[in-house]
Amino acid sequence: MNLKQFVNKFLNFYSYFHRKIKCLGYPEVYNIEPTNHCPMKCIMCPRKYMKRKLGHMDINLYKKIIDQLKGYTPSIGLHHFGESLLHPKLDKMIKYAKEKRIKTFISVNASVINLEMAKKIIDAGLDKLHISLDGTDPVMYKRIRGITANYEKAVSNINEIIKYKRKRKKPLIVIAMINMKITKNKIKEFKKKWDKQGVDEVEIKDFVTWEGSSKDIERLADKEQLSKAFHKRSPYPCVRAWHRMTILWDGRVVPCCYDYDAKYVLGDLNKESLKEIWNNQKMKKLRTQHIKNDFKSNDLCKNCKEKNGMPKSKLYPLNFVFLIKRIKTHFKKEV
Repeated sequence: MNLKQFVNKFLNFYSYFHRKIKCLGYPEVYNIEPTNHCPMKCIMCPRKYMKRKLGHMDINLYKKIIDQLKGYTPSIGLHHFGESLLHPKLDKMIKYAKEKRIKTFISVNASVINLEMAKKIIDAGLDKLHISLDGTDPVMYKRIRGITANYEKAVSNINEIIKYKRKRKKPLIVIAMINMKITKNKIKEFKKKWDKQGVDEVEIKDFVTWEGSSKDIERLADKEQLSKAFHKRSPYPCVRAWHRMTILWDGRVVPCCYDYDAKYVLGDLNKESLKEIWNNQKMKKLRTQHIKNDFKSNDLCKNCKEKNGMPKSKLYPLNFVFLIKRIKTHFKKEV
């Protein structure tokens, strides 16, 4: 984090802790969606309910976005609600971000990525590769990821990618599985297997209810997760509204990664700049809703269990050092 990024983070959280509807900083955390195409049929994914048009981000639009955020953000996630590997110019996207001194990370499906694809994006300068592999055997894997999912092939490809990473000394490789009813008893086995394989991190991700709208919640989540999913809402505003944004493949901007179907569109980067969208009337309205804890007209945030907030603090900025440590822990799962 350079000085400019540090000051920007300070301003964002000053705005958050003092409940400013106009954020003094600039958005610093981004998910940019190269594409929303995906060949998988995963049981926990709500994309079967997604109504928005499918497509790939235009490379010139992408460069325009990167040019606007350079200097303010240390890294971007090149993924949202599609399989990023399907974008024909993903390697060029990674390379362009690196030229602007922005680190990149992507999350991909183990059934899609292979060594050839991995070499292309690793050689382009990818910093972190997050591979989702839900299961410890072929039967479980097909149940979760769909009939076309091939567990043996996925494991073989991952092992080849790990070998290539050892030669190149990069990127950071994370293997992940979602904690849900069907996988809960296999978590220890999953961790043990991939720790032995030498990945940098094994992550067990929380089950996401996608703003409470997924019709599969009760079928997929255990009792503990159901209780968490429908708990009483936190009274504190979600820090994401002062901290991050998600950019869809067509240039539209939504508040966060949980808006998979563009329910709450804040603006369009084909017509507006990032700075204009960050403090426009829609963004101010969203922050006001969070400050007042009033979501009558906001279905996206109304039932979201992922809302993360902190109490108002008149001591800020005196507690900034403590805050930075908390932020790193707080958002580690999302990076």
